[in-house]
Amino acid sequence: MNPQFPVNRVEMEFSRWKAREERFSTLFSITPAENKSLLAEKLRQFERIRTKYRSSKNIEEQHTLRILKMEIHRMSKQLHPSPISRILRKIITSTQNQLSLRSDTKKHERNFNSINEKVQRIGFPDLSEKIKNLIVQEQENFSVPLSYYINEKEKISHTLCFSKNAEGHFELDGFKSSLQNNSAPEDSRGYYFKNGLENNFKLNEVYNLLSGRSVAHSQSWFQLDFNDKDASGNYHLKEFRNEYAYDLEKTLKAISLKEIYNPYEMEKLKNALRRGDRVSAVLIKDGRENQFYIEANPQFRSLNIYDQHFRKVQIASLEKDKKSSQQIQGVIQTAKNQSFKKASKSKLQQ
Repeated sequence: MNPQFPVNRVEMEFSRWKAREERFSTLFSITPAENKSLLAEKLRQFERIRTKYRSSKNIEEQHTLRILKMEIHRMSKQLHPSPISRILRKIITSTQNQLSLRSDTKKHERNFNSINEKVQRIGFPDLSEKIKNLIVQEQENFSVPLSYYINEKEKISHTLCFSKNAEGHFELDGFKSSLQNNSAPEDSRGYYFKNGLENNFKLNEVYNLLSGRSVAHSQSWFQLDFNDKDASGNYHLKEFRNEYAYDLEKTLKAISLKEIYNPYEMEKLKNALRRGDRVSAVLIKDGRENQFYIEANPQFRSLNIYDQHFRKVQIASLEKDKKSSQQIQGVIQTAKNQSFKKASKSKLQQ
């Protein structure tokens, strides 16, 4: 078989028609040989298949098309004994098939563009050529593998799964993602992210979930439970809804974070934590600035805090105290006063 065309598309179209014939036979106890209406429909379908693939360069498909041509000629003579009638019908049918195929081509282009846009919106790199080549093969379903290193230790792999819907258009069913750490190859974490759910996660959020962090979506927080798997081997995805009462802003303000006194920095910090990122932040303790890393922890309505060596720090030792709060506010107020004085001086000089 030609490696560039691993699937005989003409044969697959035959198989689909054969399945229809068997259904008709079961439902109505008829076959194309016994029923002219069914035979006429079979002839239309075979002519359409021949028109659709006649320019194929696949040797196997061309061989099948030659057999198909003979079968079309046999059915045409059976249905239309008159040569003139067959010639007129051939002209009309050829035009109709060409128009139909042009319409189908436009539909397939729209279908491909829709899929491609969805894949890129999730965050996958450009897979348009791979997806287009697989769509052309007319399989009922197909998958696209992809893997890359996040850093020198962590490798993430994805398998995008596509299938045809009832209208014959392809859809992204979802994608299976797994994260592997070279330091602990046995500890591979995977999850199948179904498409069409309200909590459609982007790739950076997928990585954060597989890393054990929490992600906010659709008024809820989500986190993978690596101690609980379902019947399919998927980890359970825990959800903490609004009723769970995890107030991220209140939690951030409970410790001496320098960023909370700058509205822009505060909003930036919250957005990063909602995506599941581990974020660098400055904490004030005993009048000194210390850099830490923080993560949202909705399950315990708190934060995970790590030092510069990524060792976990107890939050109790960093709770906000009045002195630290006054020191930070004093720094902010001093900066505001200096800015005001510069502005006033500039106006007087003018």
